[in-house]
Amino acid sequence: MNKIYKEFYKNKLFTIDDAKKIIKNYQVLRNNLTRLHKQKLIKKLKGGLYYIAPLDNDDFQPDPIHVASRMKEDSIITGITALKVLQLTNQDSSVLYIVSKHQSKDRIDKYTYKIIKGQQSFGTTKAQYQTPYGTIELKITDIERTLIECIRTRSIKAIDLINIIRAKQPQVDPKKILTYLEKYNMGILYNKVGLLLEVCSSQLHLDPSDIDKIRKKLSKKIYYYKEPGLRLIRPRYFYNKEWNIMLPEQLHNLVQSLKPQVQ
Repeated sequence: MNKIYKEFYKNKLFTIDDAKKIIKNYQVLRNNLTRLHKQKLIKKLKGGLYYIAPLDNDDFQPDPIHVASRMKEDSIITGITALKVLQLTNQDSSVLYIVSKHQSKDRIDKYTYKIIKGQQSFGTTKAQYQTPYGTIELKITDIERTLIECIRTRSIKAIDLINIIRAKQPQVDPKKILTYLEKYNMGILYNKVGLLLEVCSSQLHLDPSDIDKIRKKLSKKIYYYKEPGLRLIRPRYFYNKEWNIMLPEQLHNLVQSLKPQVQ
């Protein structure tokens, strides 16, 4: 059996650099890849990225989140895609979000791989992810950075993110969130993240002092909380004084309904 096919059969995905560790001679390697491709034993996803085509499954397709993790050498799964890996949502998305040193966008079959430029030096962790062909270890943003990236990338609507947090009640470290916000150095993130944390403060077990530390970072500038998705009609916005931000009507109504009642 071919060395490449045998070596990568279990995990299915491999890159040219992976294959070079098996076959050192580049020309011999290229000949092997060409032969395997002609025999339909491997298929090409994009330049330098391949997957094993099992003999007993003509319809096999690699897991899209697994593919996302191999799109770049420094790929870090983030946004709504990281929420899926962390089992905080079952929502499937045709757009997968990745942090890398270099920004780009790739389309493979029905999936779009949106690679966002971002720092690699903080807020990452390893997570076990179950694919139909086995468990793999992925590098993802931790829960604190994932929440910020969900907002930064607009990979999920604020209402959906609030509902997920209130239902799943993940454990977050407010000190990490404040540290990460300082690293991003984007004024609007203080407004958006602070609003979200305040609305979910009970479920996240946050003290008012944790929220106040973020509130103190607000500037005088009024931001708009723009949501993902196309709109045929311009949405109505309402001013939120506490976070100095204009909210679309549905989000405004939800925030109002979740505000603690003053006795």
